[in-house]
Formats: sequence, structure tokens, C-alpha cells
Amino acid sequence: MYFLSLHIDGDCSLSKSTENNESKIIISSIYNIYNCQNSLLAYSVGSAIMDKHNMDFKEIHFLKGKHANMFTGTKTGHSVMQSIFKTGGIPMYPFIALNGGESYFIMHLSHESMMDNIAILEKHNKVKSYDYVRVDSGDGIMDISRHLNREINILNLTETERKVILEAMNGGYLNWPRSINLDALAVKFSTSKPTVLYHIRNAERKILSCFISK
Repeated sequence: MYFLSLHIDGDCSLSKSTENNESKIIISSIYNIYNCQNSLLAYSVGSAIMDKHNMDFKEIHFLKGKHANMFTGTKTGHSVMQSIFKTGGIPMYPFIALNGGESYFIMHLSHESMMDNIAILEKHNKVKSYDYVRVDSGDGIMDISRHLNREINILNLTETERKVILEAMNGGYLNWPRSINLDALAVKFSTSKPTVLYHIRNAERKILSCFISK
């Protein structure tokens, strides 16, 4: 099996809504109804961008939240979903719209079907880049799925919690032995050690709650 990661410069409302701002759209599900009409469920995170969604939506419904605005509706697509299903691809959600473009993740059973998928997409879209890896085990697919759902799992983190936990992870605070301590993290964020630890604990609790049921 082959896992394809593909990035498109888009003209649709989802891409345009994330252009030149700090917002992103996380598409949890999208289904081709007929021709170029897609039904989808997604979350917008960041800037207030709801007014721009309506450009190519036949219908759209919003549900506001504290950390994200969920929306669902039917919109005109740009052949991406048709190309996936035509070549036997399996969409791996979520898809993500960010910085004026869209990222798609697709599993293919063969290298040939994957390349056919890319060829069809390039006829109708501006493919900015693509990459793929061969997946030889169920563990590999599980790791990919876990990585893709990271965006959804951190939706309820505050911006400060997200920055602190990422710095803690990338800097080695979560390693054993630790490569960085609370003193260094506190200096980096110009705050106290108890405050840094408070944000780390909050982030850990919120992330773990996504995977461990009460």
C-alpha cells in the first residue's frame, strides 16, 4: 500500500478563507454526492472567516464553538474526490486547508493507481507538491492515522498551551532523561516555572482525554 500526501493551491472558498491569515480549516469528512457536488463536515479554527465560505457552497450551516466553528454543507468541488474514487483511492481524514492551499491524504493499494490519481489531479488543479511512502504493516497505517488526527486532538488547547507543549516536546522536556528543564522553558516564555508547568499539565490532560475514556 502507498500513502500519498498531496498539496494543492486552491481557488475554492476553503482555500481562500485561510489565505493571508492565521486560520485553518480541518475537514473531517467529505463525500462526493454527484458530479462536482460534495457534502462535507469541517471545522474552522482561528480568524473569523465564515463570510468567505459561501462562495461555492450551495448550502452551509454553522455551529459556533469555543475553540472552533463547525460547519456542514454542500459545495462545488474541484475534482479531487472524483479522482480519488475513480482510481480506487481511500481518503485518510482529516484533510486540511491552510495558507491558501489544501492538503489531501490518500491511501492507494498500488503504485500505479496512485500515479493515476496524481495525473488526473494535475489536469484540473495546481498541484504544489506531493510525496508518498510505502506502508507495509497495520502498525504503519495506525501511526499515519494517529498523526493526521493530531490537528483535531489539539483543538481544545489554548494558543499558549499549544506553544508550551510543543516546545516541551521538541526541546526534550518529555524525554527521559530530559534534554531541557522547567528553568529553561520558563526563560524562553518569560514566565515562572509554576506557570510553565501549569500549561504543560493542562495540555497533557486535554490531549490524553481524547484517547482515554472516563
